[in-house]
Amino acid sequence: MKPALAITAAAVRQILGLRRAIIFGLAALAPALVFLLTAQALADEAALDRFVAMAVRLYFPLLVPIVALIMSASALGDERRDGTLSFLVLRPIPRSVISASKYIGAVLVAGALNAFGAAALGIVYGIDTGSWGMVLPLVVGGFVASIVYAALFVPLGFFTDRAVLVGLAFVLIFENGVVSALSGLSTLSPWRLGLSAFSGLANGDVAPLLADNGLANLSSLGAALSWSIVFAVASVMAITLVLRRRDLA
Repeated sequence: MKPALAITAAAVRQILGLRRAIIFGLAALAPALVFLLTAQALADEAALDRFVAMAVRLYFPLLVPIVALIMSASALGDERRDGTLSFLVLRPIPRSVISASKYIGAVLVAGALNAFGAAALGIVYGIDTGSWGMVLPLVVGGFVASIVYAALFVPLGFFTDRAVLVGLAFVLIFENGVVSALSGLSTLSPWRLGLSAFSGLANGDVAPLLADNGLANLSSLGAALSWSIVFAVASVMAITLVLRRRDLA
């Protein structure tokens, strides 16, 4: 237990330095700031429509994946490039513990930053309308999406130095292009799984607004949570296998 906690804590410190915390913390406030600037004097119904628009056009498809990509890709990638990962795997620690700890560290950092952005947007909406029921659903949705993105981007950062470029191509071309055209692939889109969790927890007024934005065929809350677990377990197993079989020297 102690090695796992130590590796996770070290991964968090490695991924989230002070400079990154400031930059991405400020970036996470962007949806809340845009809502604040554009929702003044709107009626409650119009404010909800604007809030959902911020969630489906800015928060989920852009902010969440970019934060998760930058943070997750460095969890193993930085240590592989600077040679310290080879020293870690030489210690008498199971490779599964190393991979799970690195993955959890990435989830904690990406999830916390995305939850911060979600909370800010939900709080601004609450101040504007007096309705606070969107804060928790949006935070949970952002964290679910972060879990799935980390499952994809932690291994990606290990395998290639161009993880950010490849990850952006996945988000912009596959998720925001291919999946938008082929809704049957929505379970392969991490931000749509996060949006499904948000929709499942939010009040009934949200679902029609999501449909108006072309997002009617979302998974249920249970399915979104189940898929996030599947992605997480598969990622840890894949990383463990690679750490056992690949020469890290």
